[in-house]
Amino acid sequence: MALTVRPLRKLARGFRFEELARYAMRVAVAPKHELAKSQTVSLERVAREPLIGYSRQDYPDYHAMLERLFAPVGHHPRLAGEHDSVTSLIAAVESGHGFALVPECLACMVGPRLTLIPLTPPPPPITVGAIWRGEGGLAAHFIAAAKGESKGGGND
Repeated sequence: MALTVRPLRKLARGFRFEELARYAMRVAVAPKHELAKSQTVSLERVAREPLIGYSRQDYPDYHAMLERLFAPVGHHPRLAGEHDSVTSLIAAVESGHGFALVPECLACMVGPRLTLIPLTPPPPPITVGAIWRGEGGLAAHFIAAAKGESKGGGND
């Protein structure tokens, strides 16, 4: 079992996925960036700025999400850098190399290093859950615990 964002349907064949949480998408900027004090930022504005993202090779779902997200505004983001981890993505944004699109739950990880701004209009949230192969008797217990439910059995 793994905890992950909902994978593309074609990549999840043979696996079961159970949603555990949804997180709003945010624009991450360096605290000294001119937009850091903004209440919201539009996708059109983000499309005009350099975007820091995850590597296409390691995160194809992220790039598919970017295509869906920017399709209504008719602009593709200008990728200024691709990173293989969230820590390198955070460092690139913090150093002023561009924006990043991240889930709101990243706030607990970045603290004051970045400012997270809501998008307007708000895009669909990012779905996070558990994914596994097979029947998953133990998976059911894990899912219940993650959702704060009890499955019984005495040793919860």
